Parts: sequence; C-alpha cells; structure tokens
Amino acid sequence: MYKQALLINKNGDEFLGWTTEVFKPTTGELIFNTAMTGFVEILSDPSYINQMITFTSSHVGNYGMSKDDFESNEPKIEAAIANSFTYQPSSWRSEKSITDWLREYEIPFSGGFDVRAITTYLRDHGSNMYAFGVDVDSNDLVEMLNKARDIVGDNSALSAGKGKTKVQNASGKIGVLDLGAKESIINVLSTKKYETVLIEPETNPDTILSLGLSGLLISNGPGDPRSLTKVIENIKELIGKLPIFGICLGHQILSLACGLKVNKLEFGHHGSNHPVKIKGLKKALITSQNHGFSVENFDEPIEHKDYGIIDTYATNLNDGSNEGISIWDSDAYSVQFHPESGPGTTDGLQIFSPFLEMIKEKHAS
Repeated sequence: MYKQALLINKNGDEFLGWTTEVFKPTTGELIFNTAMTGFVEILSDPSYINQMITFTSSHVGNYGMSKDDFESNEPKIEAAIANSFTYQPSSWRSEKSITDWLREYEIPFSGGFDVRAITTYLRDHGSNMYAFGVDVDSNDLVEMLNKARDIVGDNSALSAGKGKTKVQNASGKIGVLDLGAKESIINVLSTKKYETVLIEPETNPDTILSLGLSGLLISNGPGDPRSLTKVIENIKELIGKLPIFGICLGHQILSLACGLKVNKLEFGHHGSNHPVKIKGLKKALITSQNHGFSVENFDEPIEHKDYGIIDTYATNLNDGSNEGISIWDSDAYSVQFHPESGPGTTDGLQIFSPFLEMIKEKHAS
C-alpha cells in the first residue's frame, strides 16, 4: 500500500511523493545532486550530514551497493529523495540493494517525487531546511523544523570523523585533520605509498607539530566552516610550518585562516561533472563537488604579512566561484572540489601532486 511522503519547509512550500516505506520524520537542508552514478559513495559521504539529497538521476540504485565503494562505515545523509529507487539491482558487484542498506540504518527514503520540480525550485529559491515524513500532518513537520539544527552555524564536522584515535609512530606520515574524511582520500595517498594518521579536529597545533608529520591534509566535512573557530585558529599557527593541502571544507578552513571570507551559496555544487580551471593548466578539469559554502572571490593576489602571496588557484567555469587558493610561499594550497574523485572522473587526481612534491622537497632538505 502506497503512502504519501511529504517534504515541507518553514514557508509551507510542499513536495509530494509516494512510498511503501515507514520511517520516522526527519529534517535537513534539502539539496540536489546531479550525479548519475556513485550513489553509494554519495550516501556514505560524511559531508552530507544534516542534509537530504534529491537525486536528479531517473533511477537510483540500479547496480546496488558494494562495501568497496564506502566513504565511511554507514549512510550519513538524513534522507534520500528520488523519482524511483531500484529494489532489485543488477550487478556482479552488488552485495545488497541500496534500499535494503538505507532501511538497515533507518534512513528515510522515498521515490515518486517530481525531482525536476524540486531541482527547479531549489535553483530559483535556494537550498534551505526541510522536514520530511510519511502520512504525517504538515503542521507537525513545520513544528519539528522550527526546532531543527540549521545548516548555517552547523559544526557537525567536529564529530563527523572517526573520533578519538591513538596517534602512534606518526613521524614521516601524512596527518589527516579528520573533519569527516572520505575513505577515497586515504586510499589515494595509500596507492601512492604514503602512510596516514588521523588527527582530531581541535588538536593543539603544538601537538601536531610534535608528531613529526611530513605534511597535513585538512579533510572534507559537513556543515558551516565559519563555526569551526578553534580549528581555524589552530591552522593559522600551522601555515608555513609544514606542507598543507585542504580539500573542500579543508579549503574553506585554510582560506578563513588566511583572513578570506566564506559565504553560503544559493543552492551549492553537488555532482560529478563540474568544470574547473586550474591556474597554469591549459585545460579544464571535470570534477566531483559537494559544498554549500564558497570562498569569496578576490581579484588580485593578496600579500599576507606572515604567509606570503595568496592567489586564486582554481575557478569554477559554471558560475565563476572560487575553487582553490595557493600560498606557495608557505607550502600550502587547497581546492574546493574533490580531487580524489569518489565518485567522479579521475581528472582531479593530479591535484595531489603539488602536495606530494612539497613533502618530497621537505624530506630531501
């Protein structure tokens, strides 16, 4: 028996779907993702904490799921919205259906939605917080939404990682400041024969420096980077003291530490086909992206009294927004997109090269 699924925001704007599922109502920022594959990676990405994903692809989960594609140990989203979900996948890699997987972790999901209407609405009016439920009164959902944690000011990144880890024998390894780091980032470094150690987000900079790390990677993560004040202050103390590479949220953290501004985007960048121009490259990269905040553009290079020249490193070719900064005088840089390409093309893998080259140079000296 089909039941009515309801999405509603504080203004009372509604979208209706149909489902056979029963689940508890939930809240989150409603966004849309244009990827046509990589559903398992997306659903298990910690960067999606406190967000509900609308998939623009017609069918979600037709090849099922495999643990080899996990970006974390479980689904991290608040809910999944689609036109249709595949309950009986077809692939030799499939271990179970995405619907069984979401049901196992009690993650709300529903098909039957007009995802084109949702996407058009979000593009025109911007992403904002929604409540989602089945056979529930709209007034109850709005009341629930009024008490929900907003994505603006959300500091979920402090607890999005793997939690407390014992840092032992870290000398010479790459430290990963774990704000919700994706497994594929770790895997890229591993395939290049670099060992990594996870570091808790608010670890004291003196403690980090005492570990003898070869470099520091500031990871991706969920929420509002402006809320991570202690992390930002710590990074200020680390710039110029060891090679630093920031990815996604890590890019925003590095930028804020340099005094740059970060703003909320209208509807964010969520997908695996975003073109980006890298300074010095004569071709565009097709990149995987997932962010709702962006570093404010600056027209000319900035000379920082402590860090040296700060310059634009990458630019989004769709809307011209900032996609990266470089601080080569201090052996630091960052990108807004996901160079580890999980999911997505492999275009971005080359963006790890400057970081690894800096590490080799430091080690040689």
